[in-house]
Amino acid sequence: MTQLWNRQSQLFEPAELSDRIQAADVKCFQDHWLPPMQAKLNELKLAGQYNRQTVSQWNLEDAHWEWPAKFQSRAGQLQWASYALRCSGMTQGLMFINLVYRCRLPSQFNQHMLYVDLVSTAPWNRPRFTPNPLYGGVGIVLVTEAIIRSEDEGFDGRVGLHSLPGAETLYRDKLGMDCLGPDPAYSGLLYFELTPQRAAELLALRTSKTGGTL
Repeated sequence: MTQLWNRQSQLFEPAELSDRIQAADVKCFQDHWLPPMQAKLNELKLAGQYNRQTVSQWNLEDAHWEWPAKFQSRAGQLQWASYALRCSGMTQGLMFINLVYRCRLPSQFNQHMLYVDLVSTAPWNRPRFTPNPLYGGVGIVLVTEAIIRSEDEGFDGRVGLHSLPGAETLYRDKLGMDCLGPDPAYSGLLYFELTPQRAAELLALRTSKTGGTL
């Protein structure tokens, strides 16, 4: 059990972090996440304002991610693991991780690490998408779980990921991940890695916080 901060009530609420995305989570994505995101994208298109900049402004850079298809295609593959974060009867966050990856940082080069392939929060939690977002810290909870899984796998907390532009400050400033610059092979997205030293600091901070989240 973990907790999520309700921005509206200013209280923590109990949440469930599952180590596998279930069919119910996919249904929640299809029925509750996708419609408002798609409606906003359609609105931008009709207004002639659909471009990378406006999509980023509305925090919809991940709207094209095919969670249902990936749920189907990756089931049973040992290199993939998934997580779902649920609260108040709804899926609040989703994450896919890859367990077969190698570090690029010179100090950790070629060491085994965990790669966060996809991580997303429900649209009603996004400050740039809605004027009154509900839960805060969804992404932090999921990435922290990736760090824990990295340790469990014997990777010493090493984690890597490519960041969407809207999340760069989270990974660089709040989590203290090392930025290796834009990756031409990945649409120019910035690539980040977390060292074992920084992973240990984050997990120590996690355990010192009320509710067990950063």
